[in-house]
Amino acid sequence: MPPTSAGPERLPRLLLPGRQRFLRPPLLALCALGLATGLLAGLAAPPLRAAVSECDAPRSEWLMCEDFEDGGLGWPAWFAASPFTECNGCRADGSNDPDRIQLTNAPGAAFSGDWAVHMPAAAAAGYQGASLTYRSCQGPKRAGCNLVGYETLHFRTRVRLDETHQYVHHFLELGGTRPDRYWDSDGNAGCRPDGLRWAGTTLDFDRDHALFFYTYFPDMRCDAGGYCSGDYARRICEGCAAKNMPCRQRQECCWGNLFKPEPAVFLAPGQWVCLELMLQLNTPGQADGRMAFWIDGLPALEVDGMRWRDVPDLQLNKAWLMHYIAAGDADQSNPVWFDDMVVSTDYIGCDGPSAAPSDTPAPTSPTPSARWWSFLPWLQRPR
Repeated sequence: MPPTSAGPERLPRLLLPGRQRFLRPPLLALCALGLATGLLAGLAAPPLRAAVSECDAPRSEWLMCEDFEDGGLGWPAWFAASPFTECNGCRADGSNDPDRIQLTNAPGAAFSGDWAVHMPAAAAAGYQGASLTYRSCQGPKRAGCNLVGYETLHFRTRVRLDETHQYVHHFLELGGTRPDRYWDSDGNAGCRPDGLRWAGTTLDFDRDHALFFYTYFPDMRCDAGGYCSGDYARRICEGCAAKNMPCRQRQECCWGNLFKPEPAVFLAPGQWVCLELMLQLNTPGQADGRMAFWIDGLPALEVDGMRWRDVPDLQLNKAWLMHYIAAGDADQSNPVWFDDMVVSTDYIGCDGPSAAPSDTPAPTSPTPSARWWSFLPWLQRPR
């Protein structure tokens, strides 16, 4: 059922303990210095953030909460204080490419408060998308850290597609790997998972904005013959073998299988929508894993009987706020805004209690949609 814990008492933002979103000590010193300088100059320092946010009173089961209300710090300082470990759309010096990703407080840009993150996919960037990655690090966050793992994770965000939005390659993802194998959950397109290296699922949508799960798992359906033959298949299998996921009985090309709600559920452009996805890993040796998603607090799809892993130390530790569009994928901008992202070990919800996982429609079996292959042309590109 939806959690009832109110979490810690609300404290001044920069002092609230136990969460991954507040400023690190060096940034606290910079802010204090800036505030003191402004006061000495007789100037009133502008507020950094809105006064009210759900992130100011996080539930105990929340691992992170990001409302982007510290956007006034500027990108480098905001990112350093944020819970994210990776930015796709940022430059080598840590600055953001504003044609791909930016913090914005433009009028009406945020769902709540003043700030949101905007991914313009602008022409100047070759219409490329962007992403922010959260990993549950042991100790301070950093790319390549050792990871804390969980059996179940929920990932919720507010999202608004521009009215002209037509295309995205991949969208929101939950996943994970073993504690000391940070990068093993990346770069596995084309390979059948072995139950040891990584696990995950992605909530995607098609050009009609119909939502579906795009999922890799050891028992998935893969292609053989036809386009998946000759040198193309050989290169796929060699790449997978280099990651200890060889093509065992024949050459094959594996792309995420699709799981779709019936009837279809659509992500409407031009308005704020609340999306939440959940992944619960299976017991090693059993096919009892589950995945589900909700839209505006209403259950949309649940799939059970999944097998992602064969070892207990393969766990969940990654949430990927992704609007992935590779160079050459699109011939127009596909702008999107995100706000109020939460990662939790339990159900999150949108505006108060709503249907919990146990109230979702009757789960489907782990059999991909009969139409999963219809998306093959755009799934063949490496992720």
